[in-house]
Amino acid sequence: MISGGPQVTSSAERQSVILVVDDDANNLAVVRDCLVSFGYTILVAEDGESAVKRADYAQPDLILLDVMMPGIDGYETCRRLKALKSTHAIPVLFMTALAETGNKVKGLEAGAVDYITKPFQREELLARIAVHLHNRELTKRLQEAKELLEARVEERTAELAQVNSELHEKALLLEEEIAERVLAEQELHVKQTQLEALNRTLETRVQEELQRNREKDAMMIQQSRLAAMGEMISNISHQWRQPLNELGIMVQMLRVDYDEALLDDTKIDEFSRGCMEIIQYMSQTINTFRNFFKREQPSARFEVSTAISKTVDLVQASFQDAGIKLNLKLDSGCLIQGNANEFSQVILNLFNNARDVLVEREVATPEIAVATWLENGQIMVVVEDNAGGIPDAISGKIFDPYFTTKHKSQGVGLGLYMSKIIIEGKMAGNIDVANSSGGARFQLALPAAPAI
Repeated sequence: MISGGPQVTSSAERQSVILVVDDDANNLAVVRDCLVSFGYTILVAEDGESAVKRADYAQPDLILLDVMMPGIDGYETCRRLKALKSTHAIPVLFMTALAETGNKVKGLEAGAVDYITKPFQREELLARIAVHLHNRELTKRLQEAKELLEARVEERTAELAQVNSELHEKALLLEEEIAERVLAEQELHVKQTQLEALNRTLETRVQEELQRNREKDAMMIQQSRLAAMGEMISNISHQWRQPLNELGIMVQMLRVDYDEALLDDTKIDEFSRGCMEIIQYMSQTINTFRNFFKREQPSARFEVSTAISKTVDLVQASFQDAGIKLNLKLDSGCLIQGNANEFSQVILNLFNNARDVLVEREVATPEIAVATWLENGQIMVVVEDNAGGIPDAISGKIFDPYFTTKHKSQGVGLGLYMSKIIIEGKMAGNIDVANSSGGARFQLALPAAPAI
């Protein structure tokens, strides 16, 4: 069983082949899906005999081995792998629910390089795999260096035999050979020391890897925020289109009035007032956008219908362009405690998702309905579309981080994940989704705040 958030591996690690050995099909599927999602090539075996054969044939870079299996158990499987010349150097990591110290010692004595107990964190599993793959790469390099050194020694020896009569040259070659051997031995010693230090600091490296993964998660969330800002800029362009057209017409009419000698102080004043009204409207759009993305605002009571109405103002133009009808049924007096901008971000995510699926499926009469009401001390918020609903195959995944059915240029799959974090993690509420008769129905339940 694996738990934990996602992480990113390096390009070198994505080329590695891992053999997973477990008689439990569910465990195999979970581990395989986890590793495949991070670029590893996965082979599987369900018992020790087939694992030894597959490892001998495929030569994987690393083996994840369960202990309790039918036939030969994991310990015997490991001993057989270490007895074969072809699989002796492949690192073996035990993964089992047997957590007693005696079991761990037995696994290491059988030849394993690590022992991971179930359940384990996905970040820890990936970090340990990365470390041991790196260790294996260093071991391969050391072996190659050794073979290269031996080849050079043989070559030099042959050269010395050929020039045996030239003692001076032989002495020079011998000195050069000694110098190279000393240097190679020093390099080998340095690498060996580094490898030993790496093994001693394994746990520290695992923690460092976990911290890097958290930083990557934070970066991805920031990228999602930037993507949302891009969506908002698109909404602004829709809202500015009409006032820009009006300005253009007014400028053209000013020229016509001038050519026909119709301009006077009254006309100039009307033209000036009209331009300033349009400019002020466009300026207010910018202020709304800027306020929407203000960060670190304090928690406070706010009216749900007001926050939803402001969000509607941001998307109204893009909805009109797409021919989407927006039905609002917002009860007044619905107060909640929290960050109004973060709540609006959730509503905006739901609006954008509904709009995208309505456009994608080309619904004849696209509609989005929004309703709020007070029920048993909770403020209920429902956003429902008529796009046909969410397929059963993905309904359980839509709140997962990085899950998306859109093209990568349209988002990174963090919108609904962040919405769930805001509603449930920050506002002590709940967010659910279900299919109604016409489409998808998202429901938010939030604790009602007392009236001010």
